[in-house]
Amino acid sequence: MITRLYDYLKERLSLLSGSLRSSVPLCVTDFCNTEKHRDYTEFHRGYKQVVIIFSLVFISLLQISCGSKDSGDAENSSAGTPVQITHPVIMNMSDYITLNGNTIFLKKEIIRSTFDGFIEKVYKNIGDRVKPGDVLFQLKTKELAANDSINFNLGKQYFKGIILIKAGSDGVVTELDFHEGDYVTTGEQIAVVSNPSSLRIKLNVPYEDVLKVRIGNRCEVNLPDGVNVPGIIEKNVPAVDPVTQTQIYYIKLLQYKTVPESLNVMVKIPFEHFNSTTVLPKSAISTDVTESNFWIMKLINDTTAVRVDVKKGIENDSVAQILSPILNTTDRIILTGAYGLPDTAAVEIAK
Repeated sequence: MITRLYDYLKERLSLLSGSLRSSVPLCVTDFCNTEKHRDYTEFHRGYKQVVIIFSLVFISLLQISCGSKDSGDAENSSAGTPVQITHPVIMNMSDYITLNGNTIFLKKEIIRSTFDGFIEKVYKNIGDRVKPGDVLFQLKTKELAANDSINFNLGKQYFKGIILIKAGSDGVVTELDFHEGDYVTTGEQIAVVSNPSSLRIKLNVPYEDVLKVRIGNRCEVNLPDGVNVPGIIEKNVPAVDPVTQTQIYYIKLLQYKTVPESLNVMVKIPFEHFNSTTVLPKSAISTDVTESNFWIMKLINDTTAVRVDVKKGIENDSVAQILSPILNTTDRIILTGAYGLPDTAAVEIAK
C-alpha cells in the first residue's frame, strides 16, 4: 500500500512540475493573463494536496513505528519473572536444643604440705605427667632450716628434717602454687594433679528444658576450633541453682581428645526425631513481617506459579520441614525470584 502511494505521489509531483514550468508567470503581463492565472491556481491547489498527503504518510509511518515498539514492550512484559526452581526432598530430621557448656576435670588430687617448712626443690612443672609415687617436692622443715645440724632421735631411726612430697595418682600437673625457697605451712595446697581421663562437659540446663535432656542420650559437642566430638549425657546433679534456676548435667566425650579445662563449648542435644519427612530449602519459603504465615510459590505449568500456604515444622541451618500440605518430589517450587509475586504470576524458568 505504501509503495503504491509513493508511486502516486511521484507521478503527481511530475505532473505538477510540468505544469509549473508551463504556467508560472514570467512577468506581470503573463500573470494578468486569465488562462495562465487559472493554471497557476490549479498548480498551487495541487501542491497543497501533495504536501497534505506527504504529511499524512509521515504520520502513518510514525504511528506504525510506535505501534511496533509498544507491541514489543508488551511482548517483553508478558515474558514473566525469571525464577529458579527446586524440588521437595525426603530426609530424616532432628530437632535440637543448643546450650553452652565448659570443660572440667572431675578427678583432681590436691597436693598439700605435710610439715611447716621451706620448699628446697621442685621436681615437676605445670604440664608434666606424673604417676603414683613420683616425687613432686622436697621440703626442708623450719627446724632444719634453723639448724642444719639438728637431728631427732626416733628410736632406731633418725629424723633429718627433709620431707619428700609425692603424687598419689596418675595425671597432669595443672597447678603449681609454690616454687623453690617458698615457705609453706602444714596442710597448705602446693599443687594440683588433674586426671585427663576424667574430663567432662559441665552443662547448666534451664529447668524448663530438663525434659529435653535425658541421661544416656547422644549429643554433639562443638569445640571452638571447629571440631565436633560426639558425646553422651552421663549424669546430673539433683539440685537447682537458686539464682539461675539451672540444673547441672555432665557429658562424657566418646572420642578421646586432649582438651584444656575451662574451655567454653557449644552442645547440640537432639530431643525430637522425624523419619522420611518432606523438607524444602529455607530460601524457598516466604513469610510475612510477623513470621506467622508461610507460603511457597508452586509451578502449575512452565509459565505460571500459584501461592500455596504451608505449615512449617522444625528447621536447621539450610532446610525446613513442611508438615502440610503433602508435596511430591516432582513438584516444582520457586527457589529464588518469588519475592513480591502475586497469587497467580507469570514466570520464566531460568536456564
